[in-house]
Amino acid sequence: MIQLRKLFNFVLFLPSLFFICLISGCISSSDQVFVSKNKVVLGEQYPNAHFDQEVMIVRISQMLIVGQLSKKERADLHFERGVLYDSLGLWGLARYDFTQALALQPKSPAIYNYLGLYLLLDGEYDSALEAFNAVLELDTNYEYTYLNRGLDFYYMERYNLAQNDLLKFYQANKNDPYRVLWLYLNELKFKPTEATQNLVERAKTLSTEYWGTYIVQYYLNQISVKDLLDKAKAFVDPQSSQYAEVLTETYFYLAKQKLNAGHIEEAETLFKLAMANQVYNFVEYRFALFELAKLKDASELTEQAVVQQMKFTQDSSNSKKN
Repeated sequence: MIQLRKLFNFVLFLPSLFFICLISGCISSSDQVFVSKNKVVLGEQYPNAHFDQEVMIVRISQMLIVGQLSKKERADLHFERGVLYDSLGLWGLARYDFTQALALQPKSPAIYNYLGLYLLLDGEYDSALEAFNAVLELDTNYEYTYLNRGLDFYYMERYNLAQNDLLKFYQANKNDPYRVLWLYLNELKFKPTEATQNLVERAKTLSTEYWGTYIVQYYLNQISVKDLLDKAKAFVDPQSSQYAEVLTETYFYLAKQKLNAGHIEEAETLFKLAMANQVYNFVEYRFALFELAKLKDASELTEQAVVQQMKFTQDSSNSKKN
């Protein structure tokens, strides 16, 4: 099982010039618009940014303790508090609330969808698949479950099945660039010769109301990394919380591009920067964490293989001497 919790130990706050220099050394010169020896482009973090959510959590908790509630009312409050915990990155608490809500309201597709997502992020692919299937049995039009189940298949390397779900998700809104990006990333795995041409065709219907449309343009080499940063600053106010969201998405898809090109260290750095903006409930934040866990597991397996090979070589050498 992938140990996601271990990855919360790395430092998210980046004030140190030493650390900036360290990560800038892992980024190619073409990408040093976002990361250089003098700066890292991150969204502003405000101490009271989550004050409203925290107040709502307190109020819901009080109602759950003292309120005379029906099963449905109690389930709804657990679900609402779970969503709030999820938005704050308190996924263990969110999962507890969703589980409580499910016990009270066992036919809620939204609850199964959240629990399936957590199972996926824990690397429990089969259990996640069961949860997503339960969602679609209850509501075949629950749109985002097609994305989540598609991602489950994607990380199981069952790309043909992933394509079916991601294509259905895309067809529900052809103006959404994020649906196009995931289709492209999946197609790179099992029909790479068609992936870019399909991306070109699908890009024609995209709306510039979405930031991801500019990421698609970057993927198609229509704009440079510098253009991407300039457009980000024009797209939203760099002092706003939306800028952190834009950067989370940008760093994630830059990281996926590097990972697909085999540039592991650069991808790892960019995934960490996607997380550094702390937009916990974004798909890109969740899967940056997941990708880092997979990279960590792969690195540990490689190290174990090297140690075993060295031990085998040493044993063989000693045997010959004897």
